[in-house]
Amino acid sequence: MTISPNTTARTLNIGLFINHGVKDEDSSINGISHFIEHLSFNYNNLYEDTRKKLGQLMDKGALYEAFTGKEMTRCTLSAQEQCLPEMIDTLCSIITECNVNREVVEHERAIIMQEADTYFSSGRVKEELVEQALWGNRSLGLFVIGNRNNIASFTENQIQERFTKFYTPKNTHLIIQGNVETDQVMDLIIKASKRFTNYLDYNRDVFVEIEPSIVGIGKSDRVDFTVSFVGASFHSRERHAMYLLSDILGNGLKSRLFTELREKRELAYTVFSYAQSYSLSGYIAINVNCQKNKMDEVYRCIISILEDIKANGVSEEELQRVKAARVTNMLQLFGNTSKHLQITGRYSLLHKDFFIDLELYEIRTVSCDDIKNLAKSMFIDDRMALSALGASSDELSILL
Repeated sequence: MTISPNTTARTLNIGLFINHGVKDEDSSINGISHFIEHLSFNYNNLYEDTRKKLGQLMDKGALYEAFTGKEMTRCTLSAQEQCLPEMIDTLCSIITECNVNREVVEHERAIIMQEADTYFSSGRVKEELVEQALWGNRSLGLFVIGNRNNIASFTENQIQERFTKFYTPKNTHLIIQGNVETDQVMDLIIKASKRFTNYLDYNRDVFVEIEPSIVGIGKSDRVDFTVSFVGASFHSRERHAMYLLSDILGNGLKSRLFTELREKRELAYTVFSYAQSYSLSGYIAINVNCQKNKMDEVYRCIISILEDIKANGVSEEELQRVKAARVTNMLQLFGNTSKHLQITGRYSLLHKDFFIDLELYEIRTVSCDDIKNLAKSMFIDDRMALSALGASSDELSILL
């Protein structure tokens, strides 16, 4: 549990972060984390007393959100500060019960099937396709939405067993941010947490296989094409260097990829790169939307840029520019309480305290040599994956 008093805050933000997500699945149960989130946190599925509490909070202006990711499931409430007792009581009620009955399960199954039908037309699928190419059909490589056959066959017993196993106090982090007094919060939590009864312990067996490959779906004259490389995990000392390297490559009008592929060669309109770090692994992804007949030229250009950084490194001017942008983004967190809560919760779940000053220090101490050394170890064939929307795997393999 983390309590972050802030006397200048105008709202309260409270989140439950459960250490359960796609990383805990295999292909036979892929999608069950997302299914449980629907059952546990959907307002209409809550037991009557809990739904009444949440409804009263929303009538007072509270904002409610639930989310399933690769590493975790979260449920958050934001409201005015006088709602503190009701917020804690309501979230504790939600986490201790899951309405698993035939009628509710079948209702959510139909809703999730509808979601699955739209999933592959959403922007989220592109990132998940990258991760499947990097890690295959296991753990972080699986899609959050899950396999349609699995969604159609999950039973009440499967769901209840999994809820009992993972939705426990030991596996849940509570984050409270706002103008609160620690003693008052602790008293409220002790009172509300008495309803916790499921202290079941278990052995967590989670790992990720590094098996970069090629994954392409669909056929089109235009392709969303991504080149990605396995990189630094969340706890790696190279994490910040990886994010800065990604920014140098493809974040902003002065980035190398944007300058070369769009401005000089006119090969694409959308050009960017991003980095992601999980507890188990991480990666850099370079994404370009281009004409299929230009894909080979785009790929050769990307590889040329990466080879240049491996051989010659980056300039101090480039590094200082992306550092300054990273610092600006970090400082903006003070004005975005929702994002601040999400980041604090994720760090807590991964057993790390989030201190902005420490993050800024770690960003500022990355050197040009750190960037070059990371590029030399990351940008190699054994760590590379290719993925695309609009091109088949066979069409991608021709590039190599």
